[in-house]
Amino acid sequence: MVKYSGSRYKNMNILLKDLNNSDWSIRAKAVYNLKKYKNSKVLDALIDKLEDKNVNVWISVANVLKNRKDPRIIDSFIKTLKDRRDEIRWHSVYFLGEIGDNKAVDPIIKKLNDKSLDVRINAAKALGKIGDITAIGALIKALDDQNPIVRKEAISSLNLLAPSESVKGLINSLNDQDKGVRSLAAIVLGKTHTIEAFDNLIDSLNDIESIVRVSAVYALDKIGDEQAVKPLIKALRDPYWEVRSDAAIALGKIGNTDAIVPLMEILKDDNNFVRKSAAKALEKFDIFKK
Repeated sequence: MVKYSGSRYKNMNILLKDLNNSDWSIRAKAVYNLKKYKNSKVLDALIDKLEDKNVNVWISVANVLKNRKDPRIIDSFIKTLKDRRDEIRWHSVYFLGEIGDNKAVDPIIKKLNDKSLDVRINAAKALGKIGDITAIGALIKALDDQNPIVRKEAISSLNLLAPSESVKGLINSLNDQDKGVRSLAAIVLGKTHTIEAFDNLIDSLNDIESIVRVSAVYALDKIGDEQAVKPLIKALRDPYWEVRSDAAIALGKIGNTDAIVPLMEILKDDNNFVRKSAAKALEKFDIFKK
């Protein structure tokens, strides 16, 4: 039985020897205590331990090495993307995303089709973190993934990369079965400021889910086109207060005078936030000045 004292943890050579202990917990503890050493001997030993068969040890090593600058680390993570264990694959994808090296983009793109949900989720997320626009096409395809979490992560990554190049895919996502996907797609479309999505966002103002309607108002606010005035005026009568409040703010920003009377009408709204938003919007028209 190995006894662990404070002095043992401070002895680098003992810790290096413990990396080969038959007890995985001792190997994991050795990895943790070796993280403070930055010399090449320790780095080489830890990189070798990326071949460890125990998941807990491997994750411990990966956590220590993810911030070290060595191409062998990236190569090892890419290699483990083919591991039969789901946990190893999704952790590898995650760490590659944290490292952010473009060398990992193509291997991670392949993981968007992995059988494991966790791998696909982390692959979609990692591609956004790495920031290579060559992943855009693959992420657009991932908008058709069977799981809504993957679809949402794909939208988030497209937002980080180049949302303006993903408009058609995002428009299609406005009809997704999942309300979270529809909502996020609307928000990202708003950030593109593209008029191409205008009609679809107007349709989203009638979505059954209030979160989607709120996001559609946000998007129309960002686009700021006068064609949105009539639909936004209609949204002032939405059953959900946040839709009414945000629609009022958006109308104030657009500044079309057709909105003045409808905004004055909701100064009597039951919700205090809506009333404040209407008053703030009306200030844009200077109607209270003498």
